Amino acid sequence: MKKFTALVLALFLVASAAVMSACGDDNDNNKKNTKNETQQSEESEDVQESSREEVKDISAVESKAEITTAQLSEINSFINKYKDIPEFTSTSEAISANEISNGKTVTLISDNSNYTFTQLVSQQFISAAKSAGFKNVIADESDGTVTYFSQQLDNAVKNSDIVLMYGDINKDNIATDIEKTQANGIKVLSAGNVGKEEKDHYVDYTIPINYQLAGKLLADWSISKNKGKVNALAINNSDSILSSSIYKGFTDEFIKYVSSGYCTVLSGSSIEIGNGLAVKIKQAIENDPNLNYIIVLDDALISDAISGVEQSGKKISIISTGGSTAAFDAAENGKLEMLVAQSYEWTAYAMVDYALRVLNNSDLPAEQDVPVRIVTADSIKADLESNTYSNIEGFFEICFGANFVTGYRGLWSL
Repeated sequence: MKKFTALVLALFLVASAAVMSACGDDNDNNKKNTKNETQQSEESEDVQESSREEVKDISAVESKAEITTAQLSEINSFINKYKDIPEFTSTSEAISANEISNGKTVTLISDNSNYTFTQLVSQQFISAAKSAGFKNVIADESDGTVTYFSQQLDNAVKNSDIVLMYGDINKDNIATDIEKTQANGIKVLSAGNVGKEEKDHYVDYTIPINYQLAGKLLADWSISKNKGKVNALAINNSDSILSSSIYKGFTDEFIKYVSSGYCTVLSGSSIEIGNGLAVKIKQAIENDPNLNYIIVLDDALISDAISGVEQSGKKISIISTGGSTAAFDAAENGKLEMLVAQSYEWTAYAMVDYALRVLNNSDLPAEQDVPVRIVTADSIKADLESNTYSNIEGFFEICFGANFVTGYRGLWSL
């Protein structure tokens, strides 16, 4: 078991990986909008390169008492809250989407269309934005390069009224382009790379989505299954700020409840995915015979995690967060014991909703309604058997139902 000093160091390193947002020009005459921008500016911190450093190992305190029956009951009750199709819970004020979007163009700039979840978010964003009444929706395929991001921002200056940037886009490399966009009176929003507790930098607004919740549920699941004794290997995408945010939620819960055990971290870059990462995972498993859980922090790493376990010849449970079709496939066929699922369609609607509210100078929610759901092979089977949604075909959509579409359309007065 690791020493207490390792825990202290880990906590310090996790806490020091801060994120920040520098708001754009503040020339808006609307008081509500100015208030919202000022609030985000005051709360924000710059996203440093340290955000992309690999997260550190954590250990349970050696002298910590065994987890109690009451604590296990509390954890299981929390897990159970996320096993069913989520309810639409937004309490934002109703707005007139058609009036707000009339004659306007919205631009979505994504990190990389090669990522399945990103591609699905982009497709659904187009559909949701059109249903909200936007005249034009610009959401071209992204190759993930700085050149592409710069070109899209330059095009937005000429053709768009508001810009959303989705995913792990390093704003440092395009700061001048963002500032130019803002100087032309166009608000720039960010989503999908930091949690609601953090603010992205350079942009005007960061859409507050609770990504740490996914990490918390990953920890709770492993803790519940092993009664507080967890020896885990976390697989982290070193190129993803969001992975670190999810891991923060994991560590908070792990340290709170694990009575004995540890979590070591293996970081892989995007280049290593499908190109050597599985071998590194296999070696890490072979070097630690006490592992009882593999925790995957980015669904792009699921295939490598599964392959690494299979190559090792050992039976170790794998749990992950994600929302790609591959992630749901792995959950359905039992390769994943559990998936903390994310809905690309729900995410897209939430992004459109936030953009409408920014354009309308409306009060903005402290947390945007983008839930997660715990799914397993059994729950997916049950969802498929009980499916009553005639317009939904894929089980990755069935798992989230359609009440959020009705909910957002109601908020938009459609």
